[in-house]
Amino acid sequence: MKPWRSVLLVMGREFRARKKGFLIVSLVLMLLAAGGMVIADAAAATQGRARMSSSEADQLLGALSVILLFLAIVVTGQVIMEGVAEEKRSRVVEVVLGTMHPRHLLTGKVTAIGLLGFAEIVLAVGSLLVTAEIFDVFEVPKGTALGLVTVAVWFLLGFSLYSMVYGAAGSLVAPHENVANAAFPINIVLLIPYFVTLASAGTGDTVALRVLSLVPLTAPLSMPTRMVRGFAAPWEVAVSMALVVVTTYGFIRLAGRLYAGAVMQGGKVRWRQAWRSAGDMR
Repeated sequence: MKPWRSVLLVMGREFRARKKGFLIVSLVLMLLAAGGMVIADAAAATQGRARMSSSEADQLLGALSVILLFLAIVVTGQVIMEGVAEEKRSRVVEVVLGTMHPRHLLTGKVTAIGLLGFAEIVLAVGSLLVTAEIFDVFEVPKGTALGLVTVAVWFLLGFSLYSMVYGAAGSLVAPHENVANAAFPINIVLLIPYFVTLASAGTGDTVALRVLSLVPLTAPLSMPTRMVRGFAAPWEVAVSMALVVVTTYGFIRLAGRLYAGAVMQGGKVRWRQAWRSAGDMR
């Protein structure tokens, strides 16, 4: 079977299996985005203003962007990890890998879940736009045009960076093990920029925020906020994106090999063992 056909078959299976979960997560994110706008409108009304100022709108959008990105990356990553672990647990992967390469299986799974996650982000931001327009919270083109593009681009970058890592981590767990244990170290890395960025919402462009926005593992959550609020210089954005892309390529090579070496083994697999097993398969 041709590689592209294998990837498409896996994507179709994932779309069918995750329709219900996609609808639930999309609804939660849309309610979160709309609720943020309603609260902002109520806060402005209590201060006797008809709408938020541009700076306040940018500050609110910066905070909402990091919340939405964090939830989207973590949730989609957990879905990937759980899916890989479940296939390994049920031995379904043995049947599937009889017809395709492990790399194609992981690519199809990650791509399908990534597209669903991207759609969730688009729906959430759309809900934010509509709610802001209905309640006249702020001037929509000024406050959200950059935010819409920024959130979408950085979700794709962040998801590409972390998706393979979640997939490889899922293939390393034992059948009886809770995947949350394997996801904990990854989530900790994401929590660092999440809390630092939210803490910086009212203090401006702090040194910690600037540093995190240039580190590849934390940039997907830190840089969007700086961009939305107008803190990031063009060269900082370019350097940050370049570093994330290079790191993503390295993670794809590393995670792809670990996945291929671990997914066919029944118990818990250490990453060194998975690395050697993948080398023996060549």
